[in-house]
Amino acid sequence: MRRFTDKNKITIDQYFDVLTRAAYDLNTLVQLVHIGYESACTSNKEEVVFTEDDVCDWIDEVGGVFRQDGPLVDYIKYIVDNTLLQVNKGPVAKAEKKKSKP
Repeated sequence: MRRFTDKNKITIDQYFDVLTRAAYDLNTLVQLVHIGYESACTSNKEEVVFTEDDVCDWIDEVGGVFRQDGPLVDYIKYIVDNTLLQVNKGPVAKAEKKKSKP
């Protein structure tokens, strides 16, 4: 989230607006996938070897941006669901989890 907002010079509110759009432009899709990939590499202490151009090739290989199912759509749904649901749940959900622990 932070890398995307920094790279695009947008606020967090604008980031949520991007995620809730009915349609994405190609640049946004490529950035969301590549930034997610970079983040996973960083978390796993792995080298970042793929570029945004490689992401474009991958999108083509999995059926392009107009395919209604498949890994690209699944990934975007994952980002939207997890980002928006986590923000909407906020501290209340965390407090409820703590209460339910034995």
